[in-house]
Amino acid sequence: MSEGSSKSWFRDAWAFAAICALSGIVVVAFGVGFLVLPHFQRGHRTSSMQGSVENALGFHKHGSVINSAQPPLRIPTYISWDESTIHQALSGDVHRGEFIAMDCTACHGDKGMTTQRWIPNLAGLDRLVMYKQLADFRSGTRLSGPMSAIAQSLTPQQSADVAAYFASLPGLPQTGGERAPDSGRSYHEKDAAKRLNFAGDPSRGIPGCATCHGPAGYRIGAPALSHQNQAYIEQQLSNFALGVRANDTHMPMRTIGSLLKPEEIHALAVAYLSNVLR
Repeated sequence: MSEGSSKSWFRDAWAFAAICALSGIVVVAFGVGFLVLPHFQRGHRTSSMQGSVENALGFHKHGSVINSAQPPLRIPTYISWDESTIHQALSGDVHRGEFIAMDCTACHGDKGMTTQRWIPNLAGLDRLVMYKQLADFRSGTRLSGPMSAIAQSLTPQQSADVAAYFASLPGLPQTGGERAPDSGRSYHEKDAAKRLNFAGDPSRGIPGCATCHGPAGYRIGAPALSHQNQAYIEQQLSNFALGVRANDTHMPMRTIGSLLKPEEIHALAVAYLSNVLR
């Protein structure tokens, strides 16, 4: 055998050996990944090779593909409104809260009324509402980089203090006193925003916003909507509709947000900012 033929034979032999080794690895990996592991996978144990392969590929036995991108169920909030929690939320001191609120002025304004239309006004916000939102930011059940960092730096008592301070400021409708809606607020109302606010849309299963937020855009324990920034309301409703925001217990806002049309969300936000929903 000539030297050239010898080298060629060795090259061919090594190439053949490499192909055999690679094939062996593929066969072993297939067996482990598609047969052995799926066969013993919790909740998907199967008795056939076909079933094991389907599990590995992400198919249920009925043929539907498992959506691997589906997020796990999220806990909406860790706040439980028992007597001790309510007492804690209402125990805030306005003067201590004013000092803490100095860190809030850059975004929310000097007195809780901001010029940034995508940021919420806080002046006059119900203290129970703010206490819960800070708790949700702290626990991660409501997502925001800046607010999560701020909330995590506050103790529950400090959260109650800053909530008491902002609740004491003029701005959003105060929760004290009584206010009745104007007459004629019914299913026959021609203005879409007013109709949705007071009567909702039974044909789509949408209750009136006033059911939870009050007839004039306010109610104790619910976020005030009157005089709230338009862009902020639109963004939050859209976030609820998409499930990006999910800290609403029993999913009322996620459900309603997903049923509202974009033009209805816009109309409601404009009406609340203008405070015409009375």
